[in-house]
Amino acid sequence: MDEWANGRGWRSGWPSSGCQSARESGYLAHVLRSYLHSVREAVGMREELVDLVRALSGAFLFAIPLLFTMEMWWLGTYISTWRMLALLAIAFLANLGLARAAGFKRKDPDSRSVDQALDALAVGVVASLVVLLALNQLSLDEPLGSILGKIVIQVVPLSLGASVANVIFVRGASRTGDEGEEGKEEDRRSGPDGDTTETGGEVNQPKKESAWTVTVRDVGATATGAVFLGFSVAPTDEIPMLAGGLSTVHLLAVVALTLAITYAIVFVSGFDSERGAAAGPFQSPANETALAYAISLLISFGAILLFGHATLSDPLGMLLMQTVVLGMPTAIGGAAGRLVI
Repeated sequence: MDEWANGRGWRSGWPSSGCQSARESGYLAHVLRSYLHSVREAVGMREELVDLVRALSGAFLFAIPLLFTMEMWWLGTYISTWRMLALLAIAFLANLGLARAAGFKRKDPDSRSVDQALDALAVGVVASLVVLLALNQLSLDEPLGSILGKIVIQVVPLSLGASVANVIFVRGASRTGDEGEEGKEEDRRSGPDGDTTETGGEVNQPKKESAWTVTVRDVGATATGAVFLGFSVAPTDEIPMLAGGLSTVHLLAVVALTLAITYAIVFVSGFDSERGAAAGPFQSPANETALAYAISLLISFGAILLFGHATLSDPLGMLLMQTVVLGMPTAIGGAAGRLVI
C-alpha cells in the first residue's frame, strides 16, 4: 500500500505500457510506410505503362504508311549487317535529340535522355514486329538476317514517331477544344492580356454538349482522319498484295490489332483528357471504338472500289481481305481525327 501511496506502483507500471505502445506505433508506422511504398510503385508502373502506350500511339500515327510499303520489306530482306547497324545508330542519335525536345514520357530529366532514346528504339522494334507478323510479312522459315532487316528498317520511322508523341498531339488535350494539362493552369491564371480571369472565384466553364452532338462530331472526325491517312495507302499495290497473303488467323490478328491500336490512341495514351466522359449510346470506349472501326471499314471498302483494286463482282472473301487490310491505316487515321477535331 505504501508503494501505491507513494506513486511507485504507478510509476513501475508505466515502462511496460510505454514499451508496448511504442512497439504498436512502430508496427503501424512500418505498415503505413509499406502501403505508401506499394502505392507509389503501382502509380509509377501505371505511368510507365501509359508512357509506353503513348509512344506506341505516336509510332503508329507517324509511320503506318511506311509499314505498308513493299520497298521497305524488300530492302529489309537484302540489307547487310553493317547497314542495319548504321540505321540503328542514326535512329538512336535522332531519338536522343528528340528525347530532350519532346519525348513520350511525362517527366524525364535530361540525364535520362539516353534511356528514353533506347526505349523509343525498343518501341519501334515491338511495333514493327507486331504489325509485320499480323500482315504475314515475317515467317520463321525466313533467314534470321532477313527477319532482322525487315524489323530494323522500320525501326527508324517508328521510333521517331514514338519520340515525338507529345508533339503530335498535346498531352491531356480535350476533344472539345480545351488545351492540354500544361496550358490549363496558365489559362486559369491569366487572360488574353495577361490579366487574371478569376474574379470573385468565378471561372468560365465550357458549354456542355449533348451526347448526340459529340457522336456526330466524332463520326465526322473519324471519317476525315480515315480519308486523310487511308487514301495515302489505298492507291498502292500493297493492299491487294497483302490481302492475297493473309490466312484466316492473320485476318483476325489484323482486326484485333487495329482495334487495340485505335483504342489505345484515343483512350489510353493520355492524349485526350476527356476520354469516355460524355454520356450517350456511342460514347463508351468500347462502343466508340467499334463504331469508328465500322466507319473506317466502310471508307476502306469505298476506296478499294474507287481505286480499282476490286469490283462488286469479285469474290466476297477477296473484298473482305482488302477491306480489313486497308482498314488498319484508315482506322488509325480515324483515331487521329477524333483527337484533333
